Amino acid sequence: MKYRFLNTSVAMLLFGLMCGKSQAVEAFGATPQEVSLCSALIFGGRDRAYMESLEPDAGWGHTHHWCDCVRFRYRAVRSIGDKSSFNYNTGQALQGCDYVIRAVPSGSRILPKVHVDKGLVLKLRGETRVAAQEFQRALSLDPSEAKAYSELSLLQEESGQRTAARDTVALGLQHNPESKLLRKRYLELGGKEPFPEPPARDVQVPVPPTAPPDSSGEPALPEPLDLDLQEPVIAVDAQSESAEAGSQSAENGKAVTDANARSCRFCPPEEIQRRWIESFKAGQEKKPE
Repeated sequence: MKYRFLNTSVAMLLFGLMCGKSQAVEAFGATPQEVSLCSALIFGGRDRAYMESLEPDAGWGHTHHWCDCVRFRYRAVRSIGDKSSFNYNTGQALQGCDYVIRAVPSGSRILPKVHVDKGLVLKLRGETRVAAQEFQRALSLDPSEAKAYSELSLLQEESGQRTAARDTVALGLQHNPESKLLRKRYLELGGKEPFPEPPARDVQVPVPPTAPPDSSGEPALPEPLDLDLQEPVIAVDAQSESAEAGSQSAENGKAVTDANARSCRFCPPEEIQRRWIESFKAGQEKKPE
């Protein structure tokens, strides 16, 4: 009887310790591992002070809350079997993302990525419809945000919309053709190489046909071209943009392309302008005095 009582007491004690451990909430402060996680996922291996020195107006001073969003999401994954801890961790993660969304400037390049991380927390909670809205908000701010396309396509695939998921990834590849993540998703969804390419950017100006002489025998002037010229939309990633800036600086501000050298951005090519001028001069020289 004595040993039975001891065994029962030990069993109850162990059960109490296990229950206490499952319900325990980790200390709020970031662990060294979480600091490294935030450095890798948010700051690209650097720290917040360094990024803030590069872009002081981007809102990097608020990104410790973004770190909360990321690290509490990972805590939620670890505590997924404990409803109380899971709800606490996902709640803290959402608070961190929402703080950054409210605090940083509206045009900051941080915002799209924070919306993606908020969408991942909502997806983890099973709120897929609201998660999809967050991924779409990210794309409305930055159409080249590859992870948003990938996550949105995953939600579409999980809901049985496989064709729509492939179309989403194809659109993402048009904005981000070198993304390994999107290329992999495209093949997973049944897409084939070659991968979708960005739409053509250049405006093609047709060469005017040679006009026959008029009744006086003089060559007729070319008819004006009916062109609907619009400002071309050119998507340039940060790396190519930085390289272009460096090239221009090395040339001391000189133009590096023929397009930059032209004074009129939307005028026809010089060869076409030369032909028009020669045709006009020929008509003037043959007119009677």
